[in-house]
Amino acid sequence: MLSVDTTFYSTYDFERFYQQFSTISVLHDKHVNIAVCLRDTATWLALCLYAKNHDISVLPIHPDTPLELAKRNACRAKCGVLFFGDMHNQITVDYRGETDGIAGLIQMSSGTTGEPKCIKRSWVAIDIEIASYISHFQDADDMTPYVACPVTHSYGLICGVLVALGRGKSPTIITNINPKFIMKMVMAAKKPLLYSSPAMLNMISLLWPKTNSLYAAMTSGTLMSKPTLEKVGKRVTHLYQQYGCSESGCVSLSRIESSNTSIGEVLPHVQISSGQDANHPEEIVITVPAINTCHQPQIIYTQDLGYFEHVENASPVLHFVARQDDTIIVSGLNVYPQEIEDIVLEHPSVIDAVLFKVNDTTAGQRACLYFTTDQLDADALRMWCRDKLAAYQIPQYLHAVEHIERLANGKVNRKKLAENYANQKPQSALEQVAG
Repeated sequence: MLSVDTTFYSTYDFERFYQQFSTISVLHDKHVNIAVCLRDTATWLALCLYAKNHDISVLPIHPDTPLELAKRNACRAKCGVLFFGDMHNQITVDYRGETDGIAGLIQMSSGTTGEPKCIKRSWVAIDIEIASYISHFQDADDMTPYVACPVTHSYGLICGVLVALGRGKSPTIITNINPKFIMKMVMAAKKPLLYSSPAMLNMISLLWPKTNSLYAAMTSGTLMSKPTLEKVGKRVTHLYQQYGCSESGCVSLSRIESSNTSIGEVLPHVQISSGQDANHPEEIVITVPAINTCHQPQIIYTQDLGYFEHVENASPVLHFVARQDDTIIVSGLNVYPQEIEDIVLEHPSVIDAVLFKVNDTTAGQRACLYFTTDQLDADALRMWCRDKLAAYQIPQYLHAVEHIERLANGKVNRKKLAENYANQKPQSALEQVAG
């Protein structure tokens, strides 16, 4: 069936889980959404499959979440009960109101642009995504899936675990995030496909023996920088990237060749519109067709800027440019953070970098760069940027900082950085501001 780290769980083991769940009365009330924050990964996955097969709506919460936050998230998701820690600890949630009556998986949005919100996708819609993913990504038919990312999130849960089970594969879920442990697991496997994040793949690539390579890896959530792609690409034979959102699930996927902005060919169950070339990016708009005649097509405005690269005798490849609200307008021209960060990270003394916008009473918006380094000052970096970037692309403010905070999926919350910057500008001996 599947493994969690080094422990294998058979179909018989899962049947025992199902028998346990069948005795829990609240799981028979289809009018009650349930929230689960369970320490044991196998129990959660068994409960997820049980919920899917019995039309139960479930909100998975990461097991590290404190009780009070888990209860708030459960209430926000209109859940009537929270299983916290294990299935014996059943907590009634003080929720007042009606549920929508649709059974499915409830996810919290990433919250990188504001207050997190709950998004429910029906199990029927998820089954359609799984079938589309399998038919599109046939490279993985003979690969062995290893999931080194949270299975409380749709990337690890749906694309990693449920897709593998749909293929008839036995996935291994890795909960020990030590890169050396992950390497030990996949190095012993035949044709492993590692589902992970850019940050983890970067760490693994630094440790991986130069005499061989990891067979395949999938990344999602945030783009790799160009320097990271170069390093990872030397250690991974087949490197893939996928793109999607909480409302739609995965919508595009393909192998990364040379461009870190490539987020794949569109999966067959959706339609996507965007810009038609790199010079004219437009918002990525996803259309999910109606499941049946009783429903309307779902149109999702992602607020992501992108464009299609048209390749002769091949399907168009979607590229990600920037979040619309992350784009910085300098002198009437668009500055895209990822593009600038990729250039800055080419400097041999820059370890990490993030660009975000700050409001300016005179110019409207200015670009601020945080970077980490062991020996470089901001003035030297600015001089280096003048040879690499157009004048309007050079950050007006540069700050050397000790650490750049990132979310678990590797993303940065640029809005939060800008708010913190406005409230208290960093005071550093290395700080340099453009005049």
